[in-house]
Amino acid sequence: AGLANIDKEKVNAIIYEASKGSAYFENERRKDKTVTKRIETMLIEASKVREMDLSMETRIVDGMIREFEESRDLSQTICHVDMDAFYASVEELDAPEWKNKPMAVGSNAMLSTSNYIARTFGVRSAMPGFIALKLCPDLCILPHNFKKYQAASDKVRAVFAKYDPDFSPMSLDEASIIFLLFGYITKNIMYKQRLETNSMTASELVQTIREEIFQSTQLTASAGIGPNKLLAKICSDFQKPNGQFEVSNDREAVQKFMAALPIRKIFGVGRVTERVLDSLGVKMCSDIYAHRALLYKLLSPISFKFMLRSYLGLGSTVVKAETTRKSISVERTFDALSAVGDLILKVEELAVLLAKDLADAGIKGKTIGIKLKLSSFELRVRSKTMPFYISSAEDIARIAGEVGLC
Repeated sequence: AGLANIDKEKVNAIIYEASKGSAYFENERRKDKTVTKRIETMLIEASKVREMDLSMETRIVDGMIREFEESRDLSQTICHVDMDAFYASVEELDAPEWKNKPMAVGSNAMLSTSNYIARTFGVRSAMPGFIALKLCPDLCILPHNFKKYQAASDKVRAVFAKYDPDFSPMSLDEASIIFLLFGYITKNIMYKQRLETNSMTASELVQTIREEIFQSTQLTASAGIGPNKLLAKICSDFQKPNGQFEVSNDREAVQKFMAALPIRKIFGVGRVTERVLDSLGVKMCSDIYAHRALLYKLLSPISFKFMLRSYLGLGSTVVKAETTRKSISVERTFDALSAVGDLILKVEELAVLLAKDLADAGIKGKTIGIKLKLSSFELRVRSKTMPFYISSAEDIARIAGEVGLC
Protein backbone atom coordinates (compact mmCIF):
# COMPACT_ATOMS: atom_id res chain seq x y z
CA ALA A 1 0.00 0.00 0.00
CA GLY A 2 1.22 3.49 -0.88
CA LEU A 3 3.65 2.25 -3.52
CA ALA A 4 1.32 2.15 -6.53
CA ASN A 5 2.25 5.53 -8.03
CA ILE A 6 6.03 5.49 -7.62
CA ASP A 7 8.41 5.45 -10.58
CA LYS A 8 9.46 1.80 -10.30
CA GLU A 9 12.23 2.05 -12.89
CA LYS A 10 13.79 5.01 -11.07
CA VAL A 11 13.47 3.31 -7.68
CA ASN A 12 14.97 0.05 -8.98
CA ALA A 13 17.88 1.96 -10.53
CA ILE A 14 18.63 3.68 -7.21
CA ILE A 15 18.36 0.38 -5.33
CA TYR A 16 20.75 -1.23 -7.80
CA GLU A 17 23.37 1.52 -7.43
CA ALA A 18 22.98 1.71 -3.64
CA SER A 19 23.36 -2.00 -3.10
CA LYS A 20 25.93 -2.83 -5.79
CA GLY A 21 28.88 -4.62 -4.25
CA SER A 22 27.22 -5.11 -0.87
CA ALA A 23 26.49 -8.46 0.76
CA TYR A 24 22.78 -7.78 0.16
CA PHE A 25 23.43 -7.23 -3.55
CA GLU A 26 25.54 -10.38 -3.89
CA ASN A 27 22.90 -12.45 -2.10
CA GLU A 28 20.14 -11.10 -4.35
CA ARG A 29 22.29 -11.78 -7.42
CA ARG A 30 22.86 -15.38 -6.31
CA LYS A 31 19.14 -15.87 -5.82
CA ASP A 32 18.35 -14.31 -9.19
CA LYS A 33 20.84 -16.61 -10.93
CA THR A 34 19.18 -19.62 -9.32
CA VAL A 35 15.74 -18.46 -10.36
CA THR A 36 16.92 -17.64 -13.89
CA LYS A 37 18.39 -21.13 -14.26
CA ARG A 38 15.14 -22.62 -12.97
CA ILE A 39 13.15 -20.58 -15.50
CA GLU A 40 15.42 -21.58 -18.38
CA THR A 41 15.00 -25.26 -17.50
CA MET A 42 11.23 -24.86 -17.20
CA LEU A 43 10.98 -23.05 -20.56
CA ILE A 44 12.81 -25.91 -22.27
CA GLU A 45 10.38 -28.35 -20.70
CA ALA A 46 7.43 -26.09 -21.58
CA SER A 47 8.42 -26.02 -25.25
CA LYS A 48 8.32 -29.82 -25.29
CA VAL A 49 4.99 -29.97 -23.46
CA ARG A 50 3.36 -27.49 -25.86
CA GLU A 51 4.06 -29.90 -28.73
CA MET A 52 2.10 -32.65 -26.97
CA ASP A 53 -1.58 -33.47 -27.15
CA LEU A 54 -2.81 -32.08 -23.82
CA SER A 55 -6.47 -33.01 -24.22
CA MET A 56 -6.24 -35.66 -21.50
CA GLU A 57 -4.52 -33.22 -19.10
CA THR A 58 -7.21 -30.64 -19.86
CA ARG A 59 -9.93 -33.14 -18.97
CA ILE A 60 -8.11 -34.05 -15.76
CA VAL A 61 -7.84 -30.40 -14.70
CA ASP A 62 -11.47 -29.71 -15.60
CA GLY A 63 -12.42 -32.65 -13.38
CA MET A 64 -10.35 -31.13 -10.56
CA ILE A 65 -12.16 -27.82 -11.06
CA ARG A 66 -15.56 -29.53 -10.75
CA GLU A 67 -14.37 -31.28 -7.60
CA PHE A 68 -13.08 -28.04 -6.09
CA GLU A 69 -16.33 -26.28 -6.97
CA GLU A 70 -18.25 -28.82 -4.90
CA SER A 71 -16.28 -27.70 -1.85
CA ARG A 72 -17.02 -23.99 -2.38
CA ASP A 73 -18.53 -22.52 0.81
CA LEU A 74 -20.48 -19.28 0.36
CA SER A 75 -22.32 -19.54 3.66
CA GLN A 76 -19.84 -17.46 5.67
CA THR A 77 -18.26 -14.04 5.56
CA ILE A 78 -14.71 -13.49 6.70
CA CYS A 79 -13.37 -10.09 7.66
CA HIS A 80 -9.63 -9.47 7.55
CA VAL A 81 -8.56 -6.34 9.42
CA ASP A 82 -5.10 -4.91 8.79
CA MET A 83 -3.82 -1.90 10.72
CA ASP A 84 -2.33 0.80 8.47
CA ALA A 85 1.49 1.12 8.72
CA PHE A 86 1.05 -0.04 12.31
CA TYR A 87 4.47 0.53 13.91
CA ALA A 88 4.95 3.85 12.11
CA SER A 89 1.41 5.01 12.99
CA VAL A 90 1.98 4.21 16.67
CA GLU A 91 5.17 6.27 16.61
CA GLU A 92 3.26 9.17 14.99
CA LEU A 93 0.85 9.22 17.93
CA ASP A 94 3.71 10.06 20.30
CA ALA A 95 5.37 12.46 17.86
CA PRO A 96 2.72 13.97 15.50
CA GLU A 97 5.42 15.86 13.59
CA TRP A 98 6.34 12.58 11.87
CA LYS A 99 2.98 12.60 10.09
CA ASN A 100 4.38 15.22 7.71
CA LYS A 101 7.88 13.78 7.32
CA PRO A 102 9.26 10.54 5.85
CA MET A 103 9.82 8.05 8.67
CA ALA A 104 10.40 4.32 9.02
CA VAL A 105 10.75 1.88 11.89
CA GLY A 106 13.63 -0.60 12.01
CA SER A 107 17.36 -0.27 11.56
CA ASN A 108 20.05 0.43 9.01
CA ALA A 109 20.04 -3.33 8.35
CA MET A 110 16.30 -3.81 7.81
CA LEU A 111 13.03 -1.84 8.03
CA SER A 112 9.84 -3.25 9.52
CA THR A 113 7.56 -0.60 8.06
CA SER A 114 7.43 2.99 6.84
CA ASN A 115 4.85 5.76 6.92
CA TYR A 116 2.97 6.67 3.76
CA ILE A 117 5.08 9.75 3.02
CA ALA A 118 8.21 7.57 2.96
CA ARG A 119 6.44 5.13 0.67
CA THR A 120 6.04 7.79 -2.01
CA PHE A 121 9.86 7.59 -2.33
CA GLY A 122 9.74 3.81 -2.71
CA VAL A 123 10.67 3.06 0.91
CA ARG A 124 8.96 -0.12 2.09
CA SER A 125 9.08 -2.85 4.72
CA ALA A 126 11.76 -5.58 4.47
CA MET A 127 14.10 -3.09 2.78
CA PRO A 128 17.61 -2.48 4.19
CA GLY A 129 17.73 0.91 5.87
CA PHE A 130 20.90 1.96 4.05
CA ILE A 131 19.10 1.52 0.72
CA ALA A 132 16.01 3.36 1.98
CA LEU A 133 18.24 6.35 2.83
CA LYS A 134 19.45 6.45 -0.78
CA LEU A 135 15.85 6.59 -1.97
CA CYS A 136 14.93 9.21 0.64
CA PRO A 137 17.93 11.05 2.21
CA ASP A 138 15.61 12.87 4.66
CA LEU A 139 14.22 9.58 5.99
CA CYS A 140 14.32 9.17 9.77
CA ILE A 141 14.67 5.58 10.97
CA LEU A 142 13.29 5.01 14.47
CA PRO A 143 14.26 1.96 16.56
CA HIS A 144 11.60 -0.60 17.50
CA ASN A 145 9.60 -0.13 20.68
CA PHE A 146 7.70 -3.41 20.96
CA LYS A 147 6.26 -2.61 24.37
CA LYS A 148 4.52 0.41 22.85
CA TYR A 149 3.25 -1.59 19.85
CA GLN A 150 1.96 -4.38 22.09
CA ALA A 151 -0.01 -1.89 24.20
CA ALA A 152 -1.68 -0.50 21.07
CA SER A 153 -2.33 -4.00 19.75
CA ASP A 154 -4.03 -4.99 23.01
CA LYS A 155 -6.51 -2.13 22.55
CA VAL A 156 -7.25 -3.23 18.99
CA ARG A 157 -7.77 -6.83 20.06
CA ALA A 158 -10.16 -5.70 22.78
CA VAL A 159 -12.38 -4.23 20.06
CA PHE A 160 -12.21 -7.48 18.04
CA ALA A 161 -13.09 -9.54 21.12
CA LYS A 162 -16.14 -7.38 21.75
CA TYR A 163 -17.64 -8.57 18.47
CA ASP A 164 -16.11 -12.03 18.23
CA PRO A 165 -14.42 -13.65 21.27
CA ASP A 166 -13.13 -16.35 18.91
CA PHE A 167 -11.33 -13.99 16.52
CA SER A 168 -8.03 -15.30 15.17
CA PRO A 169 -5.00 -13.04 15.78
CA MET A 170 -2.31 -13.31 13.10
CA SER A 171 0.30 -10.81 14.29
CA LEU A 172 0.59 -7.60 16.29
CA ASP A 173 -1.23 -5.68 13.56
CA GLU A 174 -3.57 -8.18 11.92
CA ALA A 175 -6.59 -10.26 12.85
CA SER A 176 -9.32 -12.18 11.12
CA ILE A 177 -12.90 -12.15 12.33
CA ILE A 178 -15.47 -14.66 11.16
CA PHE A 179 -19.17 -13.94 10.83
CA LEU A 180 -21.64 -16.76 10.25
CA LEU A 181 -24.04 -15.09 7.86
CA PHE A 182 -27.73 -15.71 8.30
CA GLY A 183 -29.60 -12.80 6.78
CA TYR A 184 -26.40 -10.65 6.80
CA ILE A 185 -25.80 -11.04 10.53
CA THR A 186 -25.70 -14.21 12.57
CA LYS A 187 -28.70 -14.91 14.74
CA ASN A 188 -26.38 -15.85 17.58
CA ILE A 189 -27.79 -14.28 20.75
CA MET A 190 -24.46 -12.59 21.50
CA TYR A 191 -24.82 -10.37 18.45
CA LYS A 192 -28.43 -9.54 19.27
CA GLN A 193 -27.31 -8.32 22.67
CA ARG A 194 -24.33 -6.32 21.40
CA LEU A 195 -25.82 -4.70 18.32
CA GLU A 196 -28.69 -2.23 18.32
CA THR A 197 -30.13 -3.84 15.24
CA ASN A 198 -29.72 -7.18 13.51
CA SER A 199 -30.33 -5.68 10.07
CA MET A 200 -26.78 -4.40 9.57
CA THR A 201 -24.90 -5.66 6.55
CA ALA A 202 -21.47 -7.20 6.98
CA SER A 203 -19.96 -4.05 5.43
CA GLU A 204 -21.77 -1.81 7.92
CA LEU A 205 -20.63 -3.97 10.82
CA VAL A 206 -16.99 -3.87 9.69
CA GLN A 207 -17.25 -0.09 9.31
CA THR A 208 -18.46 0.08 12.91
CA ILE A 209 -15.55 -2.06 14.10
CA ARG A 210 -13.03 0.14 12.27
CA GLU A 211 -14.58 3.28 13.79
CA GLU A 212 -14.34 1.77 17.29
CA ILE A 213 -10.69 0.88 16.69
CA PHE A 214 -10.00 4.51 15.80
CA GLN A 215 -11.92 5.81 18.83
CA SER A 216 -9.93 3.49 21.10
CA THR A 217 -6.47 4.00 19.59
CA GLN A 218 -6.54 6.95 17.16
CA LEU A 219 -5.13 4.48 14.64
CA THR A 220 -6.74 3.63 11.31
CA ALA A 221 -7.43 0.15 9.99
CA SER A 222 -8.27 -1.23 6.57
CA ALA A 223 -10.43 -4.29 6.03
CA GLY A 224 -11.32 -6.89 3.46
CA ILE A 225 -14.60 -8.79 3.42
CA GLY A 226 -15.19 -11.99 1.49
CA PRO A 227 -16.50 -15.57 1.57
CA ASN A 228 -13.15 -16.97 2.78
CA LYS A 229 -9.81 -16.01 4.30
CA LEU A 230 -7.97 -15.81 0.97
CA LEU A 231 -10.39 -13.29 -0.50
CA ALA A 232 -10.70 -11.30 2.72
CA LYS A 233 -6.92 -10.86 2.99
CA ILE A 234 -6.59 -9.85 -0.67
CA CYS A 235 -9.47 -7.36 -0.29
CA SER A 236 -7.91 -5.78 2.81
CA ASP A 237 -5.19 -4.30 0.60
CA PHE A 238 -7.53 -2.77 -1.98
CA GLN A 239 -8.62 0.41 -0.18
CA LYS A 240 -5.59 1.15 1.97
CA PRO A 241 -5.17 3.23 3.98
CA ASN A 242 -8.31 3.58 6.12
CA GLY A 243 -10.75 1.84 3.79
CA GLN A 244 -12.51 -1.43 3.17
CA PHE A 245 -13.40 -3.57 0.17
CA GLU A 246 -15.86 -6.43 -0.19
CA VAL A 247 -16.36 -9.35 -2.56
CA SER A 248 -19.93 -10.58 -2.16
CA ASN A 249 -20.87 -14.17 -1.37
CA ASP A 250 -21.66 -14.97 -4.97
CA ARG A 251 -19.78 -17.42 -7.21
CA GLU A 252 -19.87 -15.19 -10.29
CA ALA A 253 -18.71 -12.15 -8.28
CA VAL A 254 -15.80 -14.16 -6.85
CA GLN A 255 -14.67 -15.48 -10.23
CA LYS A 256 -14.97 -12.07 -11.88
CA PHE A 257 -12.87 -10.54 -9.09
CA MET A 258 -10.18 -13.23 -9.29
CA ALA A 259 -10.00 -13.22 -13.11
CA ALA A 260 -8.89 -9.57 -13.12
CA LEU A 261 -6.39 -10.04 -10.28
CA PRO A 262 -2.61 -9.95 -10.95
CA ILE A 263 -0.89 -13.15 -9.83
CA ARG A 264 1.32 -11.25 -7.35
CA LYS A 265 -1.78 -10.16 -5.40
CA ILE A 266 -2.36 -13.75 -4.29
CA PHE A 267 -1.14 -14.22 -0.74
CA GLY A 268 1.71 -16.72 -0.98
CA VAL A 269 2.92 -15.73 -4.45
CA GLY A 270 6.21 -13.90 -4.08
CA ARG A 271 8.71 -12.34 -6.46
CA VAL A 272 10.28 -15.68 -7.43
CA THR A 273 6.99 -17.43 -8.19
CA GLU A 274 5.82 -14.36 -10.08
CA ARG A 275 8.92 -14.50 -12.32
CA VAL A 276 8.47 -18.21 -13.01
CA LEU A 277 4.78 -17.87 -13.87
CA ASP A 278 5.38 -14.74 -15.95
CA SER A 279 7.85 -16.69 -18.09
CA LEU A 280 5.01 -19.13 -18.86
CA GLY A 281 2.60 -16.35 -19.85
CA VAL A 282 0.73 -16.33 -16.55
CA LYS A 283 0.37 -12.74 -15.37
CA MET A 284 -3.28 -12.62 -14.24
CA CYS A 285 -5.32 -15.21 -12.39
CA SER A 286 -7.41 -15.74 -15.54
CA ASP A 287 -4.22 -16.96 -17.24
CA ILE A 288 -4.11 -19.92 -14.86
CA TYR A 289 -7.20 -21.35 -16.53
CA ALA A 290 -5.99 -20.53 -20.03
CA HIS A 291 -2.71 -22.40 -19.38
CA ARG A 292 -4.16 -25.02 -17.02
CA ALA A 293 -2.95 -28.12 -18.92
CA LEU A 294 0.58 -26.72 -19.31
CA LEU A 295 0.79 -25.78 -15.62
CA TYR A 296 -0.55 -29.20 -14.67
CA LYS A 297 2.40 -30.79 -16.47
CA LEU A 298 5.08 -28.39 -15.23
CA LEU A 299 4.22 -27.60 -11.62
CA SER A 300 4.34 -29.91 -8.63
CA PRO A 301 0.93 -31.31 -7.56
CA ILE A 302 0.88 -29.12 -4.45
CA SER A 303 1.82 -25.94 -6.34
CA PHE A 304 -0.67 -26.63 -9.13
CA LYS A 305 -3.56 -27.25 -6.74
CA PHE A 306 -2.69 -24.03 -4.92
CA MET A 307 -2.76 -22.05 -8.17
CA LEU A 308 -5.99 -23.67 -9.33
CA ARG A 309 -7.75 -23.00 -6.03
CA SER A 310 -6.50 -19.41 -6.16
CA TYR A 311 -7.91 -18.97 -9.67
CA LEU A 312 -11.28 -20.20 -8.38
CA GLY A 313 -11.10 -17.89 -5.35
CA LEU A 314 -11.29 -20.78 -2.90
CA GLY A 315 -9.89 -20.46 0.59
CA SER A 316 -10.34 -21.60 4.14
CA THR A 317 -13.50 -20.56 6.00
CA VAL A 318 -12.22 -21.79 9.35
CA VAL A 319 -11.05 -19.15 11.80
CA LYS A 320 -10.01 -20.50 15.17
CA ALA A 321 -8.46 -18.51 17.99
CA GLU A 322 -7.24 -21.56 19.89
CA THR A 323 -4.93 -24.05 18.20
CA THR A 324 -2.34 -26.43 19.54
CA ARG A 325 0.84 -24.39 19.52
CA LYS A 326 3.86 -26.37 18.36
CA SER A 327 6.52 -23.69 18.82
CA ILE A 328 7.16 -20.27 20.28
CA SER A 329 9.94 -17.92 19.25
CA VAL A 330 11.37 -14.42 19.31
CA GLU A 331 13.27 -12.79 16.48
CA ARG A 332 15.07 -9.47 16.13
CA THR A 333 17.06 -7.75 13.39
CA PHE A 334 20.19 -5.88 14.50
CA ASP A 335 23.44 -4.47 13.11
CA ALA A 336 26.13 -6.95 12.12
CA LEU A 337 28.02 -8.56 15.01
CA SER A 338 31.14 -10.70 14.77
CA ALA A 339 32.70 -10.98 18.24
CA VAL A 340 31.64 -14.17 20.04
CA GLY A 341 31.02 -12.23 23.26
CA ASP A 342 28.65 -9.82 21.51
CA LEU A 343 26.76 -12.70 19.91
CA ILE A 344 26.39 -14.46 23.26
CA LEU A 345 25.00 -11.26 24.80
CA LYS A 346 22.45 -11.04 21.98
CA VAL A 347 21.45 -14.67 22.56
CA GLU A 348 21.02 -13.94 26.29
CA GLU A 349 18.87 -10.90 25.47
CA LEU A 350 16.59 -12.95 23.22
CA ALA A 351 16.50 -15.79 25.77
CA VAL A 352 15.04 -13.41 28.37
CA LEU A 353 12.30 -12.36 25.97
CA LEU A 354 11.53 -15.96 25.03
CA ALA A 355 11.46 -17.08 28.67
CA LYS A 356 8.92 -14.35 29.44
CA ASP A 357 6.70 -15.47 26.54
CA LEU A 358 6.93 -19.07 27.76
CA ALA A 359 6.00 -18.01 31.29
CA ASP A 360 3.05 -15.97 30.02
CA ALA A 361 1.84 -18.96 27.99
CA GLY A 362 2.52 -21.39 30.86
CA ILE A 363 4.50 -23.80 28.69
CA LYS A 364 7.95 -25.40 28.46
CA GLY A 365 9.87 -26.99 25.59
CA LYS A 366 12.46 -29.62 24.80
CA THR A 367 13.86 -28.41 21.48
CA ILE A 368 15.88 -25.22 21.28
CA GLY A 369 16.46 -23.76 17.82
CA ILE A 370 18.48 -20.79 16.65
CA LYS A 371 18.26 -19.02 13.29
CA LEU A 372 21.20 -16.92 12.13
CA LYS A 373 21.24 -14.54 9.19
CA LEU A 374 24.83 -13.80 8.25
CA SER A 375 26.10 -10.46 6.96
CA SER A 376 26.10 -12.18 3.54
CA PHE A 377 22.34 -12.67 4.06
CA GLU A 378 22.75 -16.46 4.09
CA LEU A 379 20.41 -18.18 6.54
CA ARG A 380 21.53 -20.93 8.91
CA VAL A 381 19.26 -22.88 11.23
CA ARG A 382 20.40 -25.15 14.05
CA SER A 383 18.49 -26.96 16.80
CA LYS A 384 19.00 -29.38 19.66
CA THR A 385 16.47 -31.55 21.49
CA MET A 386 17.01 -32.07 25.20
CA PRO A 387 15.87 -35.11 27.26
CA PHE A 388 14.00 -32.77 29.62
CA TYR A 389 11.76 -29.68 29.45
CA ILE A 390 13.20 -26.21 30.01
CA SER A 391 11.83 -22.67 30.22
CA SER A 392 14.34 -20.50 32.09
CA ALA A 393 16.29 -17.77 30.31
CA GLU A 394 19.56 -19.23 31.64
CA ASP A 395 18.92 -22.71 30.18
CA ILE A 396 17.67 -21.32 26.87
CA ALA A 397 20.69 -19.03 26.48
CA ARG A 398 23.16 -21.76 27.41
CA ILE A 399 21.78 -24.35 24.98
CA ALA A 400 21.16 -21.82 22.18
CA GLY A 401 24.72 -20.56 22.57
CA GLU A 402 26.07 -24.09 22.29
CA VAL A 403 23.94 -24.80 19.23
CA GLY A 404 24.77 -21.51 17.52
CA LEU A 405 28.52 -21.93 17.96
CA CYS A 406 28.56 -25.48 16.55
